[in-house]
Amino acid sequence: MASEPIKITCPCCKTILVVDPKEGEVLEQRKPILEETTGDRLKDAFIKAKKRQDEAETNFLKAKEKEKEKKSKFDELFKESLEKAKETDVGTLPPNPMDL
Repeated sequence: MASEPIKITCPCCKTILVVDPKEGEVLEQRKPILEETTGDRLKDAFIKAKKRQDEAETNFLKAKEKEKEKKSKFDELFKESLEKAKETDVGTLPPNPMDL
């Protein structure tokens, strides 16, 4: 009869060690997905995925707002340059190099 591996949970880091009782060797080391684990690895994985999705959404919104600010600055600069060009416009076209 084959003996089943023993699962031991570390009280400090919550790592689960799977140990072969005959050999005394660690067969597997399962680190927790979250620091504040619920005990269910599937739930922990869903929580971690949800947190990453929320962080990505926040980063996207920040980048979008930054691009809006950049666009408004460039629009303002363009308007200022256009006004300046209208003020300094003499009304004559520059000479065409093909006419020379």
